[in-house]
Amino acid sequence: MKPNSFQKHAPALCAIALALAPPLAAAQAAQMDHAGMTGMDHGSMDHGQAPSPDSPESHQGMDHAEANHDAPAADAPPVGSLPASDGEGPRGYDSYGIHPHMMDNAPTWQVLFDKFGGSRNRDGQNALEWDGRFWFGTATDRLLVKSEGERESGGGSDGKVEAFWSHAISPFWDLQLGARRDIGAGPKRNWAAVGVEGLLPYNIELTATAYAGPSGRSALALKAEYDLLLTQRLIFTPELQASVYGKNDPQRGIGSGLSQGSLSLRLRYEVTREFAPYVGVSFERKFGQTASYASDAGESRSQAAVIAGVRFWF
Repeated sequence: MKPNSFQKHAPALCAIALALAPPLAAAQAAQMDHAGMTGMDHGSMDHGQAPSPDSPESHQGMDHAEANHDAPAADAPPVGSLPASDGEGPRGYDSYGIHPHMMDNAPTWQVLFDKFGGSRNRDGQNALEWDGRFWFGTATDRLLVKSEGERESGGGSDGKVEAFWSHAISPFWDLQLGARRDIGAGPKRNWAAVGVEGLLPYNIELTATAYAGPSGRSALALKAEYDLLLTQRLIFTPELQASVYGKNDPQRGIGSGLSQGSLSLRLRYEVTREFAPYVGVSFERKFGQTASYASDAGESRSQAAVIAGVRFWF
């Protein structure tokens, strides 16, 4: 070929060579791989070895079965744990009354007495006070039994027992349907009940329950409390309660409208999460016709008392 002819066709030849280069290289690589695999002894292949490109000799005999990559670090706390208040390490769900099996909606139960102890008022009278609950069920549906009241040393007493079906309507609120029975001095009263219980902003616990009974009786009970952590173990708890009734009930000394209200201030020390002694003071006042009934019976319209007891659960 003449030089001027080669120069004339050189661009076309280069284009053809560039187009054919990748297929030829791929075919050659496949042929080499096939030849290598044909000569390989699959019976002697050790799948437990993982040679490293940096140091084939040093890693050729590694047994990956001995390398436990899933082992957790020694100091890593379990998932869901909270810091311990006594510096002994991570504190799990059980320390806060929350069991891991609750997370999958399995049935469980708890007994809790928020108040169990005595009081002494300014007249020198002693009384036993209680406020407790028992529940059994899942995170969404529970049988809930509650009771609160007091029994005076002189023999007088006042209290109530309630039973509810409690259903979670949101992550922080439960709807409660059930019944209430008044106990203590005076005739026993039965009520149908509906209410809500949950957390307001700033972790204020609120319970609001409406009642309806025979003969057109109606009532509303409100309760709010807040736990203020002074330290990890020392907790200050203010609590407010109020009762409103739709009509007079002279036999039980209850008047219509705002019947009575109370404020208690308790300071408890958690020896453990399940056991916490407390001391405090309480103030109670009767209003309206209820106060008039109390005066007619020789009782005080208002009362202050020193309280002491224990909060516990299991």
